[in-house]
Amino acid sequence: MSWGIELTEQKLVDVPVAEIGNYTYNVSPMYKLAMGVTLSRMNGELASEWIETLTRGIEDMMYRPNTYLALEPDNGWGHYDGALNYLKKLRVACIEHPNAIIRVS
Repeated sequence: MSWGIELTEQKLVDVPVAEIGNYTYNVSPMYKLAMGVTLSRMNGELASEWIETLTRGIEDMMYRPNTYLALEPDNGWGHYDGALNYLKKLRVACIEHPNAIIRVS
């Protein structure tokens, strides 16, 4: 199972403005620890509302890598570097498109 995330802006219809891609749900304990929520909580929310949370999460993951390395899934699906890079990519998209709606599927 994985998250698929894109940001959309409302015009006459929803228009995708950033494709974040997919990353495994198996790293959700890392995101829960780093941000206090998993990515699913962002669904339907305004991108600008999550920039600060994403920033804090990224900073914590970078500051305490060993804590997050210990949370890597035993099944090998997902890892610290991939989880951190996924958050960074999402944060950049939120900064570039602050009025977009985050869609998590």
